[in-house]
Amino acid sequence: MEAQSVHPAIHAMPKVELHCHLELAIRQETLKRFALERGYDVADDAKFAEAFLIQSPMGELPSVLHKFLNTRDVLDAAECIEQVAFEVCEDMYLHSNVRVLELRYAPSFLLDKHTHISPDALQEAIQRGVARAEFKYPMAVGLICILQRTKSVEDNAYWVDFALNHKNGFLALDLADNEVDFDPEPFIPLFQRAKAGGLGITVHAGEPRVAGISKNITTAIEAMGADRIGHGLQAIEDPRVIDLLVRTDTPLELCPTSNWLTGACDGLHAHPIKALFEAGVHTTINTDDPGIMVTDLNREFQHVHEHQGFTSEQLRQCVDWAHAHSFIPAAKKDAVWPAS
Repeated sequence: MEAQSVHPAIHAMPKVELHCHLELAIRQETLKRFALERGYDVADDAKFAEAFLIQSPMGELPSVLHKFLNTRDVLDAAECIEQVAFEVCEDMYLHSNVRVLELRYAPSFLLDKHTHISPDALQEAIQRGVARAEFKYPMAVGLICILQRTKSVEDNAYWVDFALNHKNGFLALDLADNEVDFDPEPFIPLFQRAKAGGLGITVHAGEPRVAGISKNITTAIEAMGADRIGHGLQAIEDPRVIDLLVRTDTPLELCPTSNWLTGACDGLHAHPIKALFEAGVHTTINTDDPGIMVTDLNREFQHVHEHQGFTSEQLRQCVDWAHAHSFIPAAKKDAVWPAS
């Protein structure tokens, strides 16, 4: 994917990032250094890209799964994770003028490979990195705990308890992973408990281009208490789902480059973000996995402007919706938001 110049007005616009996976937002220079230190043969740029980066539409998930796992595998120490957390925040601010940032991660995914790191040590490392960034830059950062659909209800119940016991660090709970083969229904009680315990709810739903998948959006809102929907672009296939999103003011966390690379749409020009916007859905613009997908939030805004014809006013509306729907407390957001 070719680099793209960004219009100065887009860079100058203060932004909100709601949907970013922490470990997959890793700075490429850091990722390469960690990999080389751990014996990966990636000194050559082409070998590094093959091992870690997704720059063209992927085929079946197994063909790129090793890239996600390789990235996870090199994050084998708390100090590495702290560094990544700081650098992701720093890059968001310096490269894209992000003032409000929500980062999400699945403790179960990161710790499956690194059992020597305790859940508390992992969370504390991330919070240290975030705190350093918030001290250095005018930005407000919050964390979201992800449950994996591919894990059992019993395994995920542990992580709900973990998130509820760490509400000083976690804002919300998310459900992610293979949406096609793992229905959300078994996890409904876990999300109801998290919501009752004071956590915000966002759910990956309606992402892959599979017939009928938008039903997961309905389940997320009506049964799981979702305040936001991760991706959700397949809502465009069902007017009833669009109506539900509009009636409930439930925003979509859309990620144009990721949605193209994962095959959820045919290209940036074919993304349904404009149609959803015009239907009255609260559309927000996000990066998903900017480190391994070679993007940033400025580029996502530029893509939406160039390929979808969004005006400056429409881009600002997307920012306003993202700001309003962020789980970060209003006072914390307002403290870092530039005066208009």
